[in-house]
Amino acid sequence: MEISYYNIKIAIFSLTIIFVLRWAWRILNYVWFKPKKLEKCLRQQGFKGNSYKLLYGDMKEMKKMSEEAMSKPVNFSHDLIWPRISPFIQKAITKYGMTSNLIMYSSNYLLSFS
Repeated sequence: MEISYYNIKIAIFSLTIIFVLRWAWRILNYVWFKPKKLEKCLRQQGFKGNSYKLLYGDMKEMKKMSEEAMSKPVNFSHDLIWPRISPFIQKAITKYGMTSNLIMYSSNYLLSFS
């Protein structure tokens, strides 16, 4: 039995398709499924926070709030330093409480202050 050129092409094409699908599944798992699963587990444990957004998470909102905070003049009071340094974390604490989660890119971070 001879191996034809056509059979070799089909085998290479099949292996390429399998490789591409496996690679795509790994990326999809890393970018979407794993963060959503972690978010679900954190919510079941009582942690509150923003829901996951694809790739960037809360980074766009964090950048916007930081730029807005830096554009305002500073009042020298100990009470107003934290919102100036990290306004997004201050907002998360006031909105969700002392235990909440923060999403940066495809990673979840827990904020827990006592």
